[in-house]
Amino acid sequence: MTPIEPTGSKRLSERIMPPSSWWASSIRHILYGLTIIRQDGLAYFFQRLYQYSSWQVKTIVQSINLKIKTHGNSKYIHIEDIQYAPQPQPHMAMVDIIICVQGLLTNIRQCLSAVVENTLLPYSLILVDNGNTDVIQRYLMDFSNEHRCILMRNEQALAYPLAANQAIRQSNQDFVILLDSNTMVTSGWLDRMIACAQTNPKIGFVSPLSNYATQQSIPVLDLNIEIASHALQPNIPYTQFGDLVASYSNRLYPAMKYLNSFCFMMRRQVIDQIGLLGQVNPITASDAAQDFFQRVSKAGWQITLADDTYVYHQSANGYSDERSQNHEIRPTYIELQNREEPSLSPTITDYHDTLVLQGISSHIHHIIERETLLQQGRKCYSNRRVLFVSPIRVLGGGANLIILAAEAMQRMGVDAQILNLHVHRSWFERNYPDLKLPIVFADIKDIPQLSVNYDALVATSNPTVSWIAPASLKRSDLVMGYYIQDYEPYFYPQASHEYRKATASYTLVPDLIRMVTTPWISEQINLHHQTGSNIVGAHMNVDMFQPRPRSDLIRPNRPLRIAAMIRPATPRRNPKMTMAILHQASSMYHSKVEFQLFGCDPTDPGFASLDYNFPWQIAGQLRPSQMATLLNEADIFVDFSEFQAFGLTALESMASGLAVIVPDNGGTGIYAKHEENCLAVDTHDQSASFKALQRLIEDDALRQKLQISAIPTAAQFFPELPAINILKTLFPEDQ
Repeated sequence: MTPIEPTGSKRLSERIMPPSSWWASSIRHILYGLTIIRQDGLAYFFQRLYQYSSWQVKTIVQSINLKIKTHGNSKYIHIEDIQYAPQPQPHMAMVDIIICVQGLLTNIRQCLSAVVENTLLPYSLILVDNGNTDVIQRYLMDFSNEHRCILMRNEQALAYPLAANQAIRQSNQDFVILLDSNTMVTSGWLDRMIACAQTNPKIGFVSPLSNYATQQSIPVLDLNIEIASHALQPNIPYTQFGDLVASYSNRLYPAMKYLNSFCFMMRRQVIDQIGLLGQVNPITASDAAQDFFQRVSKAGWQITLADDTYVYHQSANGYSDERSQNHEIRPTYIELQNREEPSLSPTITDYHDTLVLQGISSHIHHIIERETLLQQGRKCYSNRRVLFVSPIRVLGGGANLIILAAEAMQRMGVDAQILNLHVHRSWFERNYPDLKLPIVFADIKDIPQLSVNYDALVATSNPTVSWIAPASLKRSDLVMGYYIQDYEPYFYPQASHEYRKATASYTLVPDLIRMVTTPWISEQINLHHQTGSNIVGAHMNVDMFQPRPRSDLIRPNRPLRIAAMIRPATPRRNPKMTMAILHQASSMYHSKVEFQLFGCDPTDPGFASLDYNFPWQIAGQLRPSQMATLLNEADIFVDFSEFQAFGLTALESMASGLAVIVPDNGGTGIYAKHEENCLAVDTHDQSASFKALQRLIEDDALRQKLQISAIPTAAQFFPELPAINILKTLFPEDQ
């Protein structure tokens, strides 16, 4: 996190009274209370004070009740943050790169040039001239003399496995790479493949992503999920696309059943243990590779995909003929496609591996579009300064989306910052320790003065509209925006002070630019206030929420895991009905299912009124990185809210490969397609809601269909698009 540096007077006061001290915290709370009195009146202040004190007492009582009444198997669990593999470093391993040369001279030149330009030492190059023409023979001799390669020559072309085995016998390094002469490697490819192998000493084989890779597949159900080519923007150079794949990758390094024969790396110990490529009939590169990989797996070695590495595969000729006929090859992105393979007899364990591959594919699908939006943003808005006014004091989806949008703007060169209140500073810094986004900590009264440093102030919740209102009187050229993620009057009883304040917020400031995430919110504002809004779109952290190899046991070695958000303080989230449905499922399915809850602590006073007398695990309030871990280990997510303006957690669950139940009331229709990628239900009907959960528990085929279909849907909601839409709406003259 990058807090804004304080002024000289602020520095002096912080030396006398450090922000983290008890005195400083007490004074900030007193000042915050005075602000409430000034803005909302003394009666409302005492109402809030009573609510807070009552809540504290009830928390103590609930803590005692839990020790007496809680089901014996229920417990609080700690969720770790999602883990990332370290960035690859320049390798020091000794490597032999074997290229069996056969094909067009143009392709061969490009292949060898790419290896020389994009591969860092140390490595040795072994070339096999496999019955090529005199022209190619002379070229290879000149090349090997210039670059000190080992060159082997077969007067008559041998089948690929035989030619490759000749070179493998000459190799003596720690790693051996077999590379097709119709490929072009990208910058850093070797460092990344070796980094992948070195994450686990049991990894015996590593292969990269490619634009065309028919054998990069794993069996599941009656499908062969394969990574194949697809034309999106064929003018993107393969080198640039390789850089994008590397920069956007989460480096998941998923396990595979088979890998492509066009490019793979193997450890020397594997060759020493199981021998050379298999002798199969007919002898083809792919058949030999599959035979070899089967022997590798039986020997206990892992086969792994380096999902941060991209190697471009050129058009048919040479050893690739059997794979490339009748296919258009373009250096674009990797996509999972399905085709029937009735002979396969997969296991459920394989299925999660399929979800991981689907996630990689869906993630890469959008990287060109995301980069294009970033470039557009830099071109049009890099001189703009935007301040989001957001008093973030709880872990929640709304705050996370504001942070994501501001971070996307930062990548566009926009000076996007977030203003939070001093009273929330210690909590915020504790819960967002690694945030790189500039944060301004201030008091509400400071906002008009701070506004002189920005081109736009953006309110993010109904109270903050009144906070920014005085700034419009200070500067006539200041753009005033309201980023709206829900229709907030629905949060409160109609006669309440909060309801009146939320209702007034949409028209409080003249010329206020209202920006909403979903059409449903726009419809509610227009219905109740007869005023329009700009739909900028919804988003999520597509880089964090993605299926990953599991650290936990995989079914059927553990129960079906059901995740649910429980927020007793938010009645519209339907916590009572949600817990009642989970209890009913627990009574019906017993040890076949287990439940992981989040969103509150069990000591929350509201939790006492829920039906919690069944085995559950609860994780409390979670940071996004903790949420990603919890969802990755789950199978089903249920959201029985009365309505959802968007439903961020449901979409994050879909991105993580879960089968999801969402309310059909609200704005979920922008992504939820009933029985295609989720189950959308009438959450006012408890019986219908329970039956939806029953279906997901009992129907494996339906659950898995929804899981695989949900991932590409969620991957479309990347933050760069709403971020640039917000900028276009705030600054239309810059386009």
